Order: sequence, then structure tokens, then C-alpha cells
Amino acid sequence: MSVAEASKAKINDETAPARRVGDVRSFQRYAAAVIMLVPATCVAIGRLFQTDDSDTRRTLDLIAANPDRQFIFALLGFIGLVTVVPAFLAAASLSRRRRPVLTTVALAVNLMAYLGAFAMSAIDNLYLIGASLPADQRDVAAIVIDKMWSTGIPGVSTNLFVLGHILGAILMGLALRGSIATVGWLAMLLTTPMHVLAFVVLQIPALDLAAWMLMTLAFVCCAIKIIKTTNDEWDLPPLT
Repeated sequence: MSVAEASKAKINDETAPARRVGDVRSFQRYAAAVIMLVPATCVAIGRLFQTDDSDTRRTLDLIAANPDRQFIFALLGFIGLVTVVPAFLAAASLSRRRRPVLTTVALAVNLMAYLGAFAMSAIDNLYLIGASLPADQRDVAAIVIDKMWSTGIPGVSTNLFVLGHILGAILMGLALRGSIATVGWLAMLLTTPMHVLAFVVLQIPALDLAAWMLMTLAFVCCAIKIIKTTNDEWDLPPLT
């Protein structure tokens, strides 16, 4: 190619109209705001359908009498687990500019907890399968479920979730200070003592429901802030 042809091609490139690129930042913000309302709310509602699992063999009989109850519990738990990671990613987008290091640590702990909790949904479904067996076969099913809770990957998954989401809520609450309304980050912080009271001190499952609703309140405050955030503050614009 000659110098003249190269110069002509360069001029044509410079004068060509810029290709329009779709800006999806508004969609991302509203989608994030909606998704944030789902996970903790689903888990909290699911607590209303949870069967007492202090005795696995007895639990299977109770589920067999009303399998729809366990199905709703397992379904809500699955939806909550699928949507909780996008919810925390959206929350982190609000706090990362104000507290980048703490936000990174909080996000890492929460992602480790919730992504590591994949086995819990499988065990919820295993209760449903075990309850569908004939009564004389449920003893074996109960033994299998107990072994899965206490040993192997499911046991690690459960412990990872319990420790990670308790510590992660504290870190994310501290990271969100100043980025959302005070009631929001305080609600995130208070989820941890509520979980401890629910299972360790008082052993009242209703308090666990309240703890998840506090997280919903925190996410509601995050969602309101996201809706009010401009596109340029939310993310960089697309290149043309």
C-alpha cells in the first residue's frame, strides 16, 4: 500500500461514524436493586416451612406426612443461594470506593461462604428423597443424611457457610458505613448476634428468621442507594 492510499484509509477511518454501543448501566442498577431483595427474604420465609431436624429419623417421618412443606423450604433455600452472590457483589459496588480494602476482604469471605454452601441445597433435597422411601427404609436414609452432615465435603461446606456468613456479615456491615443509611449497615451487623442467639444461646428458630429479615433490611437500604446512584458513579461508560 502506498503512502497516499494509507493516508486516505486513515482519513476514512477517522471520518467514519462511531458505532453505537448499548449502555446497560441503568438496567444493571435496577436489576441489582431487585435481586438484592430476594436472597435473605427467601431464606427468612423458608424458615416458616422448616421441619424440626433435631432427630433425623423423626424428621423424615414428619416430611413424609407433608412433603410439600419440605419442597417449599428446599426451593426457597435454593433461590436464596443462587441470588445471594449477586446481592453481595452489588452491595460491594457501593462501598468499594469508600473502603476498598475492607470491601475486598468482606466480599471474599462472603463469596467463600455462599459459594461453598452448595452442598446444603443437596442435603435439603436429600431429606425429601429420604422421606419418600418406605418407612422401613428410612432408618438407612437417616444414617446417610447424618453422615453427610458431619463428614466429608458436605460437612466442610456447612461449616464454611456457618462461619463465613457470620463473619462476612460483620465485615460487610462495617464496609457499608457511610455508603448507605445507618439503619442499613447496623442491620447487617446485627444479623450475627441474632444468629448466635437463635442457635447457640436461646435455641429459638424464630430468631433466625428475624436475623435474615435484618439482612433483607440492609439490602433494601442498598437497593435504594443503587437506584439513586447515577450511571457514571455506578460504572464506567461503554467505549464507542
